[in-house]
Amino acid sequence: MIFTLTMNPCLDRYIYVDDLKLDDTIRAKKVVDYPAGKGIDVSRVIKELGGISVAISLLGGDTGRKIEEMLDMEGVIYTTIRVSVETRTNIILETNSGQFRISVPTKKVSRKKLETVLEVLNAIVRKGDIIVISGSLPTGVSPDFYTGIIFALKQWGVYVYFDADGEKLKSGLLGGPDVIKPNQHEFERLVGKKIEKFEDFIEQGKKLILEYNLKEILLTLGSKGALLLANDEGYFAKPIDVPVNSAVGAGDSFLAAYVLMRDKGRYEAFKWANAAGNAAVMTPGTELCKKDDVLNLLDRVQIERIY
Repeated sequence: MIFTLTMNPCLDRYIYVDDLKLDDTIRAKKVVDYPAGKGIDVSRVIKELGGISVAISLLGGDTGRKIEEMLDMEGVIYTTIRVSVETRTNIILETNSGQFRISVPTKKVSRKKLETVLEVLNAIVRKGDIIVISGSLPTGVSPDFYTGIIFALKQWGVYVYFDADGEKLKSGLLGGPDVIKPNQHEFERLVGKKIEKFEDFIEQGKKLILEYNLKEILLTLGSKGALLLANDEGYFAKPIDVPVNSAVGAGDSFLAAYVLMRDKGRYEAFKWANAAGNAAVMTPGTELCKKDDVLNLLDRVQIERIY
């Protein structure tokens, strides 16, 4: 079974307006809400591609209930850890001149609820299961929370994919995940330097694999393509020329497809991941990839073995 864990979910409210005008009434042309948070997005994409997963997340208040209702509508299976604080709502303004993203700060979650996360995982996740842990943490939660969660899951025999940034990624690596999925900027922050040469991504990736005993690194490079790095082999996927509406959710779509298709082998899973990631940028707002788009792009994905 595939599980996802989202510690800091949100509702993304996408508001379409013509222009932002100071001291004037701005009338929205359309308002669309999406259940969000990286792990929730992964579960939604897995469902879209015909797979099954269980989305575990901390949700609170009316916004949390709305997210549950939206997941019900999409047919996504979920387990909620109810918290006393209202789940945040982020605002994305789409105007004729560009996109404005307003990220609302999170609120503190009690220590008891954080302990409940481990209890829930212990109750439902079993040896041989797969879990995707991704995204940020609630306000006040130390990055080493991820260290402990991942370490415990590995002790239980669970296969762990991990997708985070900054100190959270560094701390989570100490727990021993099997696979990480940084984008270029997250990767550069992890290794502590700007990377200019393609070969340096490979070199630095191999060092991380050895240092943290990783099975794979999935490295998305935006318009430059993507890399799959392992100890014994590596692959590069060339970028696909597709109409770009929004890059939001592309990384989550990429990871979801890879996790779902991994039992077909690295090459095939990597192919699906790249098709899904590129399909996601074709959709507006924070919409994720659509299955038909993924299927149409599969034959256009070009992958070469690099070692």
